[in-house]
Amino acid sequence: MTSVRIQIDPADKILLKRKLNKNGEGQRFFTHEVRRLSTPYVPFLSGKMEQTAIEKEKSIMYPQPYSRKQYYENEGKNRSKAPMAGKLWDKRMWQDRGKEIVQSTAKFCGGKAK
Repeated sequence: MTSVRIQIDPADKILLKRKLNKNGEGQRFFTHEVRRLSTPYVPFLSGKMEQTAIEKEKSIMYPQPYSRKQYYENEGKNRSKAPMAGKLWDKRMWQDRGKEIVQSTAKFCGGKAK
């Protein structure tokens, strides 16, 4: 009888190789893509809200005091500088371009998106 020995790297090593470790390069790439592609959807009057956005591993924060109101209540009236601007910009962007982000993130991590 012949025995077969299989040697597999530990899960954390496999995840690291694919840039999928906790808060790793894959997560940062994904977050950056969301912010980059959300920019045309963010309300723009002076540009201050988008310019001061803070990108963390798992979140994007718009620290201006009026950001929350813009996120929930903006009616998209001033669209000369940002034609897709309006409320709930991340959700609207994801609906339009989510598949593109999944594909680019999969490619970045060395995989394929379904």
